Amino acid sequence: MTTPILEARGITKRFGGVVAVNDASLTVGKGQIVGLIGPNGSGKSTMVNLVAGEMMPNEGTFLFNGADITALPSHRRARLGMARSFQLLRLFHSLSVEDNLLLANHMRMKASLAASIFARGTAREEEERARARARELLAWFDLQDFAERPVSALSIGQQRMVEIARGMMSEPSLFVLDEPAAGLSPPNVDKLIELVRRLRDEFGVSILLVEHVMRVVRDLCDHVVVLDSGVKIAEGAPDAVVKDPVVVEAYIGTGWKRRAQG
Repeated sequence: MTTPILEARGITKRFGGVVAVNDASLTVGKGQIVGLIGPNGSGKSTMVNLVAGEMMPNEGTFLFNGADITALPSHRRARLGMARSFQLLRLFHSLSVEDNLLLANHMRMKASLAASIFARGTAREEEERARARARELLAWFDLQDFAERPVSALSIGQQRMVEIARGMMSEPSLFVLDEPAAGLSPPNVDKLIELVRRLRDEFGVSILLVEHVMRVVRDLCDHVVVLDSGVKIAEGAPDAVVKDPVVVEAYIGTGWKRRAQG
């Protein structure tokens, strides 16, 4: 049996007396797109931050390609091959699209800071490779015509693509996408679905997808995990999960029926 790329086992996170995530587990197989859904306040965002290493669990274990990464911070996980996007865009709006991608690459450069500043040998070669990689990705995301423009000049949909392209600069094996459809128009949601599927099919990236737009979840995910009040209440194939009475009950009053049909 192939080792999953990500395993979260018995994860619990407390904030004072509040249990945000309670003994939750999930698995992302290599080449899978796994959805993480739940009503507002269900613990999804906390779980994503725990997966990415931006906070540490009180209990439980994270395995990445079979290795224990529970105590590793986010930058160490990134070096191992984990990338993430954010629900609220975290781009440098005054910089160009290309420079946003290049900045993401600097954390992976092997050359010293001094060598980078003075454009010495190894640093210069790495910088050239990074720029070539950035231009390849911008072409793949159909953003090449915007490379020199400031990010602030782009639409929200285009900025979403820039953020995902920036995550791909590190050549991740696992990409955690945090509500990538937030704020997108229906046509851009269609483009997002196609793009995420291509990330998996063409780059071989495994994906953990946190999403409210149920059309995205249904169209993309091989497997779905549902949280409610920090507890995993269901998991399985998307079509089965959205019809589960326990899941429907959890979503009552949050627009679930409209989203499930949309």
